[in-house]
Amino acid sequence: MGSKSNLLIYLEKKNIKKPDFYRITGISNGFLDKNNGISSGIIEIIMDKFRDMSIEWLVTGKGEMLRNNLIDYSIFDNNNVQNNVQSEKHSPIDARQYYSDSPEVLRAMIDGLEVRIKEKDAQIKEKDVQINKLLGILEKIRKI
Repeated sequence: MGSKSNLLIYLEKKNIKKPDFYRITGISNGFLDKNNGISSGIIEIIMDKFRDMSIEWLVTGKGEMLRNNLIDYSIFDNNNVQNNVQSEKHSPIDARQYYSDSPEVLRAMIDGLEVRIKEKDAQIKEKDVQINKLLGILEKIRKI
C-alpha cells in the first residue's frame, strides 16, 4: 500500500469524510481519488492538520498509525464539521522526538521544508518590494 491508501485508512478510522478532508486541508477536490502519489508538500499539509497521525506510518506503512504522545480532542468549527485537534499531554515536545529516522520520511520532510523555505523567500522578496515602495513614498513626502 502507498501513502494515499494509508491516508484513506486513517480518514476511515477517524470517520472523516472526503469533503471534510478537502475543506480542512485546502487540498483540491478529487486528490484522494487520483492514482498518483503524495508530494512532500501535501504530506506537510496533512501532517499539520492531522497531528495524531504518524508520518512514518503514512509514508511507509510501518509502525503505528497514531502517535501515542498526543491526546485527541474533537471540536467543531463554525460549520459544525468535525476537526481533529490534538494537544500534547504535558510540556511542548521537540519535533525531532516524533519524526522517524526512516530515509523516506526524512526525505519527505526535507522536501517539504525546502518548499516552505522557497515560499518564505518569495514572501520576503515581496515584503522588500513593499518596503521600498513605502520608503519611496516617504521620501517624496519629505521633499514636499
